[in-house]
Amino acid sequence: MKEGTVTAIMGPSGAAKSTLVDILAGRKSVGHICGNFTVLGRTFNISGDGMDRLSQLIQGHSAYIPQQEYFYPTQTVEEAIAFTANMKYGRGDFNERMHLIYSCLDAVGLDAKTYASRKIGGDLAGGFSIRGLSGGERKRLALACVLALKPRMMFIDEITSGLDSENAITVMKLLKHLSVKQHVASMVIIHQPNPEVFALFDRLILLSKGRCMFSGPCQDLSTFYETNYDEALPVDAVIADDLIAKASVLDTASSLQLKSHYRGKLVDILQLDDQFSVIDIDDVLSPPSALWKLFVIFQRNLTNHYIRNVANVGARLISYALLSATVGTIFWKVGNTDSSRGLDYNEAELVVRVTTFLMNISYLLPFATIPIFVGDKKFLAAEIAIGLYSPWMYGVSQVFIEFVFVTLASTLGASIAIPMCGMLNPTVPAWASFLTTLSTLIVSGLVGSTLILFCCMTLPTQDMAFLVGSTVSTISLGLSGGFLPFSDMLDVPYSLQWISPVKYSLQSVLIAQLKGTSAEKVLDLGGYNTPATVAENIGILGCIFVFFSIVTGIAMARVKEVR
Repeated sequence: MKEGTVTAIMGPSGAAKSTLVDILAGRKSVGHICGNFTVLGRTFNISGDGMDRLSQLIQGHSAYIPQQEYFYPTQTVEEAIAFTANMKYGRGDFNERMHLIYSCLDAVGLDAKTYASRKIGGDLAGGFSIRGLSGGERKRLALACVLALKPRMMFIDEITSGLDSENAITVMKLLKHLSVKQHVASMVIIHQPNPEVFALFDRLILLSKGRCMFSGPCQDLSTFYETNYDEALPVDAVIADDLIAKASVLDTASSLQLKSHYRGKLVDILQLDDQFSVIDIDDVLSPPSALWKLFVIFQRNLTNHYIRNVANVGARLISYALLSATVGTIFWKVGNTDSSRGLDYNEAELVVRVTTFLMNISYLLPFATIPIFVGDKKFLAAEIAIGLYSPWMYGVSQVFIEFVFVTLASTLGASIAIPMCGMLNPTVPAWASFLTTLSTLIVSGLVGSTLILFCCMTLPTQDMAFLVGSTVSTISLGLSGGFLPFSDMLDVPYSLQWISPVKYSLQSVLIAQLKGTSAEKVLDLGGYNTPATVAENIGILGCIFVFFSIVTGIAMARVKEVR
């Protein structure tokens, strides 16, 4: 690979094109890789930690463009490039950063004044769509994001996939121009390019069933044909089609052996040209601080998932408000009493039912976030693969965002349901009773959201995340004591109550409502006093939240593209 050149990797399906590029780009995550690898003047033995050091070096000087681009639909073109640049270079001068963004846009043929503030568009979680860039414009934007990294090598998987012939030619001409102008060595997987696209390639690697049939400059193809097939280079036929046809019929187990000058071992392909100077790993650009990356991720997720995704935020808040109003209407003023000592036994039983319905809201409404978390899992895998950030950064930012939203939603719901149901302990100030119940609802909502995030990150599909999450939540609600008092449960469900987070949420609210009143005996009769204080129950909920946060972080660390 030489700077300013474009190398094409061709071959029929199953020829190991993607495998080769994944190894080259330091992205191979499965299988066993062995041998020696020479890149940028350094030779690595892939055994041991050689692959990790190799990946570190390659990813520090290269960029990878997948076949499927990953952009947030509500994100603007300018923000997409800025996110990549901020992750690579950290905080910088605003004017210099904007100059970099606009230069990258202009370089790929997207007029900065026209496109910078345009939404990228696409499908939002939940099925809504936003109009935005065309397929060809998205490919150009992907190139612009890569240029912001200032790579020395680019690895591109099927850049013309999904484009018509005209757009395919335009994008390939752009790639060729950028490779020359930016002094970048580019390698692209391409299936069957038309003659105009094929003419743009400087070098070709032709693979068949994992073996190299040809590796060299495209002008040497005539010699390849004469030496191995006793044929002249096709003139009228499409060369790319003929090469694919020959690669498809090659029987690697037969006696047919291509001349060694034009076939090589994998190591021969992977040696980069000496035009690249020798670079030590220590010369790789120092990454920005973890705190800065965390801030950038938080800002992006908050902006695109909550501030701009009105359908998501609005639907969830409206659901909280309507369900709280419904509960308040059904249980209108059940907590009100003329006695200064509080409720009697029968009235207290109704408070238990009200609290059970409120717990349903706290633990079941977070299921609305499943499409968002599952969609983000793809972004997480793609961005981790190119080394933009560590998985825990996404987890921390998402938990903090959910904390803000759950606090807002719980405050809205509590402000509606508590006055309508009359759920205020008369033996303490009204504000103290309200805040105690609200704090329980907030922590309960966080536990529910973290449980859903854990399911989304550990399970392979959205349907399975919903199935497992709903099963766990339903069982937890059944064991909470809200439908059947603990004192009336059989031995087996009674022994399982301790693993139900809803139990501690329910107990915390009931203790806040009934402690010190004439109905306090309900706590003893129903077994709602283990543990016996609001602080202890909220503390246990906090521990459950921390536990799910930790295991979710571990699950995120294992999220990766299977390459």
